[in-house]
Amino acid sequence: MKVWSLLIVTIFVVNLVRAQDVFVKKEMKPSIPWAVFDWSPYYILKGPQLGEGRLDRLKKIIAERLPLYQFVDVYADMPRAMELWGLGKNICIGSAIKTPEREKLAYFTAWSFQVPHEYLIVTGKPEVFQRMPEAPSLKEVLSQKKLKGVFTENRSYGFIIDALIRTAVKPPSSVKQVRSSEGYLSVLKMIEKGRYDYTIEYEFVVWDFNQRIFPSKPLLSKPLKETYPSMVIYVACTKNEWGKKVVQQIDEALQKAATSKEYQSAVESWTVPDSLRKNRKALEDFYHRRAQGPWNTVVSGGSPSDQ
Repeated sequence: MKVWSLLIVTIFVVNLVRAQDVFVKKEMKPSIPWAVFDWSPYYILKGPQLGEGRLDRLKKIIAERLPLYQFVDVYADMPRAMELWGLGKNICIGSAIKTPEREKLAYFTAWSFQVPHEYLIVTGKPEVFQRMPEAPSLKEVLSQKKLKGVFTENRSYGFIIDALIRTAVKPPSSVKQVRSSEGYLSVLKMIEKGRYDYTIEYEFVVWDFNQRIFPSKPLLSKPLKETYPSMVIYVACTKNEWGKKVVQQIDEALQKAATSKEYQSAVESWTVPDSLRKNRKALEDFYHRRAQGPWNTVVSGGSPSDQ
């Protein structure tokens, strides 16, 4: 009886030591703090489709290909990520448009591809659209002092729109840029509640907001005249030695992943079939370029044109 008791205790101790050893090894993995925020269908942080956003899926693919790292979600949108970069804090974000201002703070590598899409001007007030054409110009809307517009501070909507907003927010102005700890969807919630008259957002983000979040009244929208062409979406990590190493390793992993069905399915997720059909060649060109070699801002000459 004593022998069996001793044997059981010995087995228990051995298994406990092994479990602790596995736990310690897991904890010793270097971490990659990864910014996520409420912006479906790019990031889906709750509900039955949790983790099925386009950027959620891409992160999972890269995490599987970098098993020596532990990816740790940090709730931070682009403005918050830029703050952390400025403080020298280690963090990566997978929804970055490359701009000169951001390149001072972070290293970039090509991550995904956005087929030509429409920005929509969005409102919760039917009267706002009463005298607007079917494809209003943002420049003209911004000039209407009776309408209150709202945009996310430090978010990039592309060079043309960014320039229009920078000019429009100069005081005195009826256009505001706001900060939020709730991600970009908080701006749509402000529009839903009538706190502001209009904003702009991607077509499929507005569609997803109306279909999945179920506002009390669906948001109204019209295609914007200043829509944006296809563009490359980047991963960006803090511009220090840590970020340089991580970006280079993500870049190498993406080269290998670019030809896989898993990666291409993630890039194309949440895009309407007709748009995929029309832009198949552009997508294939992106996959080919992504697979060919370095496409980052660490290596001189390693960052091809975005278009």
